[in-house]
Amino acid sequence: MVDRPYKPNLFKHLLSAAAVVGAILLGFVLGLWVGDHRRTETPATEPSAGVDSMISNIVAAVDTNEVVATPDTLPKMPEISESTRKERAAGVEYLTKHNRWNRDEMEKIPVLQGLWDAVNHYDLETIRKYAEIIECPPLTTIIEGLEQSHKTGYYASKNDRNITLSTYIRRLRQQNQ
Repeated sequence: MVDRPYKPNLFKHLLSAAAVVGAILLGFVLGLWVGDHRRTETPATEPSAGVDSMISNIVAAVDTNEVVATPDTLPKMPEISESTRKERAAGVEYLTKHNRWNRDEMEKIPVLQGLWDAVNHYDLETIRKYAEIIECPPLTTIIEGLEQSHKTGYYASKNDRNITLSTYIRRLRQQNQ
């Protein structure tokens, strides 16, 4: 018998690579599906549904003599009124949809009152407090820029009532370079 050198078949390699890629994609899709499925099990609009399931888990654990947290030690979720949600949504909408932030317009939205002045004065700590209440990308970008630049003073002159967001962020980034 003649020994032939082993020559791997290109088709077999491509088939193996396709199988590996397919398995990775399948795992990714299943992970997304499971994650999405878990999010829809307990709606965010009903915080009591999560509490009910925690209480039933506690009762089940008591039956099996497990040590678990009592309802008194569970963190309490603050109640947010519908009007507060609407105000926050209006604030987020204004901040994300406007490149030019007008002081007078922002003061009309209760959740944004004072934010224009904080941004104009580069007041990082005050802006962080607003960002805890109103989560939106423009505030996150401003905070990141201020953390790196440590800018002080005023952005707009005394008579100017507008802050152009793109220019503001560009100035923060220029100082970093």
